Amino acid sequence: MTKIYKSKISKWYILFCIGMSIAFIGSIYLCHQSTLILLIDIVLMGIGVVLVYDMLLHTDYGINGEKLHIRCGFLFQMNLPISKIIEITHKSTILSSPALSSERIGLRYGKTNWVYVSPENQEEFISALQLINPNIKIT
Repeated sequence: MTKIYKSKISKWYILFCIGMSIAFIGSIYLCHQSTLILLIDIVLMGIGVVLVYDMLLHTDYGINGEKLHIRCGFLFQMNLPISKIIEITHKSTILSSPALSSERIGLRYGKTNWVYVSPENQEEFISALQLINPNIKIT
């Protein structure tokens, strides 16, 4: 059975989603007289709005057996064997990663590979990983 941990969502991301929606609606209103510009606007802004809301609704981290499945919308998916995780560190960063909050934990796997995630309940998430791989170092 898969245990799913939803991503913590920062206020800035919610405000960004609202801003994108308002910009989309406003641009449709402003471009209603030109069909070509309106069509381009709907396509480009529409894709942006869909991507932002897809990440909002589908960013999560699932533990299924020995695997950690990381998903951020339909653009990013990763299956990471928990046995390969070497280190977990608490990090406040805005680096590009499958996380909707700047309060993240870094998972190091291999010698130099990192992925940053932001589960709502970080301590529970870390405990679940350590149950499967007790050799994970916490820094």
